[in-house]
Amino acid sequence: MKKLIVASVAVLTLISSTAFAGHKEFNPAENTFQEQFKGATDVKWHEGKDAIKASFALNGFHVEAYFSYTGELIGTARNVLFNQLPLAVVKEINTRFGSAAVYNIIEYNSDSETFYQMTVELPTKKLQVRATSGGEISVEQRIKMK
Repeated sequence: MKKLIVASVAVLTLISSTAFAGHKEFNPAENTFQEQFKGATDVKWHEGKDAIKASFALNGFHVEAYFSYTGELIGTARNVLFNQLPLAVVKEINTRFGSAAVYNIIEYNSDSETFYQMTVELPTKKLQVRATSGGEISVEQRIKMK
């Protein structure tokens, strides 16, 4: 399960860091998008080497959805607030890091899995942390502060 989680997040991270080109005339993802994200506004399409990305607003959130070139939804990403995290994640963050500042929280959804990536700022370092919706926490990177 951990390998699936890490692989899914790695794919989303790779896709999100890919430089996207302009919009082509035919986009097979548009039909899937219309079915999955009714009510979306301010939609902007970007085509990259490996995927098509739609950036849009939905219910007050900025969301990015990633599609294959056949139109299949690969996953989504959106910024969330700390109090919007699942209770299991909040409890584990508070247990492990106390009252440390937590910010840049991104929720990733891929198939039936949900993951969270965030920055935790401690007095002497910043941590890039990943969490599953069940509260499993892993530190991905440590950054010393000056």
